[in-house]
Amino acid sequence: MSLRGKSPLALVAGGVLLLVALGLLIGGLSSCGSSPRSWVKDHYASAGKRNGSDVYRTSERVERVTKRLTDAWKPADRLTDPGGVFLRYSDDLIAIRPRTGGGSEISVDDAERGYAHWYPFVGGYFGTYSGRAEGFRGGGPGTGK
Repeated sequence: MSLRGKSPLALVAGGVLLLVALGLLIGGLSSCGSSPRSWVKDHYASAGKRNGSDVYRTSERVERVTKRLTDAWKPADRLTDPGGVFLRYSDDLIAIRPRTGGGSEISVDDAERGYAHWYPFVGGYFGTYSGRAEGFRGGGPGTGK
């Protein structure tokens, strides 16, 4: 391919367009992560582990953290409670709770462990990944009535 006959302005514009496209591609790939768990890890400071949960902290308010995460990764279910926001994904349960003095604490658990850990908040609301807990009505002594 020959560059003869091309105006310098067209060459510069083409180069700029190429750089912008490359930047968007690299930025998009690096900001998404491969799961909600990795997205949180990539965007917030680790505070270690607590009771088996991966814990992260930020100065951002619960609402801001929730919006950023749910814009990047749509949850299967969401529960907003005075105790925080609980997001259920196929493999993870993420709790975003206010910190005393401001900011948020983000706890990331695998789905099963998270359900057990956060049961006081999500029990009876979150069910299995295939549906909410209220959808199950089988078994027990009242069956067939």
